[in-house]
Amino acid sequence: MTNPAVQYGSQFTANTSRGPSPNIWGDCPWVEILGQSGQGSGGYCFFDDFLMAGPTGTVGALADYGQYVMFGSSGATITYDDEIGGAVVLTEATDGESVSLTTESHPFRIVAGAGELWFEARIKVGDIVTTANSFLIGLMDTTAVTAIVPLTASGVTADINYVGFMQPEGDTTTFNASYKANGVTEVESNGAIGALVADTYVKLGMKFDPSPATTGTANQVRWYINGIAQATDKTITAAAGTDFPDDIGLGPVISLAVGAGAATDTLTMDWWRVAQLDTGVVG
Repeated sequence: MTNPAVQYGSQFTANTSRGPSPNIWGDCPWVEILGQSGQGSGGYCFFDDFLMAGPTGTVGALADYGQYVMFGSSGATITYDDEIGGAVVLTEATDGESVSLTTESHPFRIVAGAGELWFEARIKVGDIVTTANSFLIGLMDTTAVTAIVPLTASGVTADINYVGFMQPEGDTTTFNASYKANGVTEVESNGAIGALVADTYVKLGMKFDPSPATTGTANQVRWYINGIAQATDKTITAAAGTDFPDDIGLGPVISLAVGAGAATDTLTMDWWRVAQLDTGVVG
């Protein structure tokens, strides 16, 4: 299992280890939150290393999946990869259809003055050929996952509240760090970033800091690839829901949609974790 205690690393050197990226988690009191989670003090956290196998096989419809809700179109499966450290594999075999996994609850909130938040996941895609697939990973609202949510049949983000990373179907090796409030056009804070390699893991993360201890802007969201901060941040204002989903609870979500360029494609997740300090508590 990944060691929850991490220290800062170089902000200019990619961290491609299996574990969490130090530049995201270096100031997260992970052990303290883990010990207090559910007891109403300190904060709350979520971590899944996919060591314990759950239901597998064809998904077919909206259904419970342990602590998750899942949806798969025809040809979709969710299985476990028998690799060291465990992993979960989302597979879809039909053009214009998708498979998704999200949590039952949506306990996280990114709003001005809320507690500091950390998110990261380690994923890999099976193909990077033209129109092979699209993927989305991050935090989403309570909208039910379907064949066209959170990704549409054309491989773009549906009308949801979301913040994280998504690869449009038209991209191959790059993707976007983006956010969206429902009813508002998606904002690409950092567009065409990354350099995906087929069947090769990358760590995607973000951090919300309401009150930086030294330098930086308050109430800021920053995106990371393998622990390296991306160029553009998002500052959360007091205006709720104007373009950023700061007026609603969020939970982890991952989704794969397949395009015409791939008969079958996969999205594998080694692990993901989220932590947030109690509202008003700053680390």
